[in-house]
Amino acid sequence: MNKSRAILVFFSMCIFLAMILIGLFRIQVKDHEKYKYLAERQQYKTETIIPVRGTVMDRNGDILAYSKKSVSYFVDVRMMNEDRIDRIVKKFAEVFKKRESYYKSLIKRSKKNVKIEGNVSDENIALLKSFVAEGLFSEEESKRFYPYGEFASHLLGYVDTEGKGKDGIENRYEPYLKGEEGKRLLERDVLGRTVSVMDNLTQPAKNGSTLVLTINRTYQSALEESLVKGLEQFGGKSAIGILMDPNSGEILALASAPFYNPANYNAVNNEIRRNIALTDTYEPGSTFKAIIMSAILNEGLAKEKEMINTENGIYKVKGAKIKDTHEHSMLSVREVMEQSSNIGMVKLVDRIDDNTLYKYVRDFGFGNSTNIDLPGETDGFLKKPSNYSKISKYFLSFGYEVSVTPIQMCAAFSALVNGGTLYKPYAVKEIRNSYGNISEENSPLKIRNVISKETSALIKDFMIDVVEKGTAKMARLENVLVGGKTGTSQKLVDNKYSKSHYNSSFIGFFPAENPKVVCFILVNSPQNGKYGGTVAAPIFKMTAQRILEADESLVPQNTKEIKRNDMFDKFMADIKEENEVPMLLTSNYSEESDESENTDNNLKSMGYMPDLQNKSVREAISMLTRLGIKYKITGSGNISAQSIKPGKKINAGQVCLLECSSNKKTSTIKLN
Repeated sequence: MNKSRAILVFFSMCIFLAMILIGLFRIQVKDHEKYKYLAERQQYKTETIIPVRGTVMDRNGDILAYSKKSVSYFVDVRMMNEDRIDRIVKKFAEVFKKRESYYKSLIKRSKKNVKIEGNVSDENIALLKSFVAEGLFSEEESKRFYPYGEFASHLLGYVDTEGKGKDGIENRYEPYLKGEEGKRLLERDVLGRTVSVMDNLTQPAKNGSTLVLTINRTYQSALEESLVKGLEQFGGKSAIGILMDPNSGEILALASAPFYNPANYNAVNNEIRRNIALTDTYEPGSTFKAIIMSAILNEGLAKEKEMINTENGIYKVKGAKIKDTHEHSMLSVREVMEQSSNIGMVKLVDRIDDNTLYKYVRDFGFGNSTNIDLPGETDGFLKKPSNYSKISKYFLSFGYEVSVTPIQMCAAFSALVNGGTLYKPYAVKEIRNSYGNISEENSPLKIRNVISKETSALIKDFMIDVVEKGTAKMARLENVLVGGKTGTSQKLVDNKYSKSHYNSSFIGFFPAENPKVVCFILVNSPQNGKYGGTVAAPIFKMTAQRILEADESLVPQNTKEIKRNDMFDKFMADIKEENEVPMLLTSNYSEESDESENTDNNLKSMGYMPDLQNKSVREAISMLTRLGIKYKITGSGNISAQSIKPGKKINAGQVCLLECSSNKKTSTIKLN
């Protein structure tokens, strides 16, 4: 019996030993790689290295958005027990000066990983460096900062909680900004603590590229502050502003008020975050007259001095009643633009055939997106001639039955005043790689020539008159000549044109002699006033004044005040003496006299220098610009002396020195 039991035990041990040997063979030989992998997985951990998101700066190097790496601490709740929780809570309460109950609540409310501290300072990281607890781990994160808060929010966009760019530049240039993740191998002990970093197996992260925008921070600030003041003064649901370089398509500023803080984007809804300068369309109203007028002039279908019967403000055509705000019996083609006559435009647009008109409007960019390098742009709507009703062309002539975006209007007006060339708008000037070298650079992209240089010069001159004599007098600047066009359009509410809701707009350019900035202003449903000339034009003026005060380079050399010296004083004294010499045979006149204006007009028409004495700087600039005369100014106030004598034969390109004095004098000039 004992022998049988011994044999059974022996065979059992042999079987057990065989099983062990088979298991060892499977582990050491057959499944060696598998178990080696599992062991290394416990010992080693691959960690992702987060790249630093690229910086965004304005054209002058001012930083508008940047990212900074930060460390956050997490707890794996699945590994927690009361002792571990108490140990972690006590340490973090001590380091961060918070109550223990705060951390306990965070941990016990969660089921998996929970962040208990984020964006930890270097000082606190050092205090926690030697603290080890099971289930506690840290991770590097990249935090986005917008140093100027709400500044340029619709242009920049924002970064969501997952680190992805949303809206604006952040979204459009996400592939460039996000960079490339890296990897590193960590060796850990049995408790999961990092023992060492395997540097030879580390793949560094590649930080995101830097974007240099075409935006000028000074211009952007001026625009935003003017929009806010405009909404305070006139009321309204929103206000849009765009500043563009008409000679390149560069966006110098773009804003939609109200604004939001990209760092706290969840505080507002999508309606506020939407960039309505690109996404929303509107019927432009009378600003569109400049587009239609340029087509008519370019086709040679009207002359500026030709008189148009404007029917004393009411005109019926094909069943439609067309009205003007002001009653005029006759207006010249120039005055049709100056006084913004709907009737005049209706009569002029009849001269151009439907297909030709459609081609011009299309060539100005309407009905197509501009392809600006920002997301969300819409095409607008331009009706084809085959879909015109009997009155479609008439309504199109003063900005109805067409839907446009603010960015389209800005690009089209740039073509009107730059010599007739349509450019693609763009907001990013250059892209620099992580080493600071330029990897990509944007330059002006010409789309097409729309009108001739001669037509551009004439329509620009028309729009100077709109500001000087017409509907946009509230856009005038004291010492810089500007031009532009007002627009007031009724909004469609419940498929009917509202009598209480309007879009009030103004598009201007300055300096008028050599436009360097086109400025678009649109106020949605103003409460105090409705006309573009009384709502949008003053906002344009506020914006332009601030920009001109801050950026002297905008004002051409011939408008800057020149430094006085003894030689200049002597020269001006000689001028004053010369100006007392009799020149023309006529009666004496005062500055208010109609005869004075007629005399100046006669001098201009014959190519002679007009008398600028006692005129304002703006009036003098306007007259000299029309004559093609450059100018330099000293002093302030009205003109008291001029270097080219009144009545003298002039040539385009001459320079006239002007002296200004704050003491207004009325002088009588003796004439032969």
